[in-house]
Amino acid sequence: MKEILYDIQSAPPESTPVKPIVVYGGPLYDGKGGVFTDGAVYISKGKILAVGDETTVFGQIPRTTDMELYDTGGKVIFPGSINLHHHFYRAFAAGLFISQADSNYQEFLKNFWWKFDKCLDDEMVQLSTLFSVLQSIRSGVTSIFDLHSSPVCVHNILENTASVISRAGIRAVLSYEVSERDGDDVFVRGMEENLNFIRKYQDDDQIQGMFGLQANSTISEKSLSLIAEKLENKAGIHIHLGSARDTEFCKNLGYKGPVDRLNAFNLINPKSLLVNGPPLGVEDINKIVAEQAMLVTIPESLFPRQFDPFSLAGLPGLQIGAGTGGWGSNILQALRTGYYYHRQTGSENTQLIDFLKAQLQNNSDFAGRFFKGKSGVLEKNARADIVVFDYIPITPFNTDNYMHHLLFGMQSVQAAMVMAKGQFLYNDNTFLTLDEEIIIGESKKASRRLWELFNKL
Repeated sequence: MKEILYDIQSAPPESTPVKPIVVYGGPLYDGKGGVFTDGAVYISKGKILAVGDETTVFGQIPRTTDMELYDTGGKVIFPGSINLHHHFYRAFAAGLFISQADSNYQEFLKNFWWKFDKCLDDEMVQLSTLFSVLQSIRSGVTSIFDLHSSPVCVHNILENTASVISRAGIRAVLSYEVSERDGDDVFVRGMEENLNFIRKYQDDDQIQGMFGLQANSTISEKSLSLIAEKLENKAGIHIHLGSARDTEFCKNLGYKGPVDRLNAFNLINPKSLLVNGPPLGVEDINKIVAEQAMLVTIPESLFPRQFDPFSLAGLPGLQIGAGTGGWGSNILQALRTGYYYHRQTGSENTQLIDFLKAQLQNNSDFAGRFFKGKSGVLEKNARADIVVFDYIPITPFNTDNYMHHLLFGMQSVQAAMVMAKGQFLYNDNTFLTLDEEIIIGESKKASRRLWELFNKL
């Protein structure tokens, strides 16, 4: 195997101390529904000290403060976005995805994705993560929940991924996708990989672990019982609810549905991510609400056999977040896809906009269950994850229409600047913590090697 770009044993580069800084000069959205037409945010030591309109923020800064100024020139200021479901390892499938009929989805999993992930080695995993992180940062995403699968290389693979996150400067919650589809040995190694990683990073403020699961139908009762026994401190699970096949599998075992089965093993809690899936019964929905778990929709993969998140949006206490599922890394683009999907099915515009607003805020809420310092919001004492989008509104930008700007303007533009914890990660079309040229060059080589292996299987 070739030398890995960033040795997983090496420490990330030291953060360069920076002066306090004020980002100002354009409309500001605070992540909670508030908008300032001429906004500003004052940052020091990785935290937000003040946010609001320019006059108010500058008025709170002592005149003797030695600080820097970042004038956006009218561009929109946003909190860093949060992606609740990603698959970094799927980056090398971009442009080569083969369509399949919905009725043959299980066969497609076996013949494409489950074949694809067997071709991955350590270098490919790290490069696909690096490439996905580049895309994420450029899209204004600074916190990511990733579910990984590479059954040929399991040991230390989450540490491999964590090395990239440390270098990049973003936040991530990582998990390995456990199932029995590749035999007992791979299952046990995947389980231990999750458990060891969760323990190691339980007190870390940049990287956290979850327990990843593929789907109910790929895990036996005995294995779920073992996982429940080993999992400590109410660590969250990250799982696909699967397809109608998974619902039938659970009902044949005597459960009401896929959530009921997981809950029977005490695996549903406020740190659990339940991703897409078939239409859910009342019992399953009630359990999600009771345990305060997060239901996650992947707009690019919505189709009739899966649950309709918008139809569930009005249920009291049910939180529904959003992710990209490895179909890309741009969460704003994913929300736009969701908007058009639901408009095509006849959903009312105002209610749909409110639903998408809630998804953004739910993403922020869920990230807060893992990390100190709020993510996805611009408020005093929150972590200074700031994005300036390369977008200058030519129409008013206010509390009534900011989501329309997000969906029909900002979703297709890149970030002009991204900072995390007050450190610049990206500015003036340049990555400051990663070498884009090397990553793209090495990714092309690794991708060719992956597809050569894939075509031989």
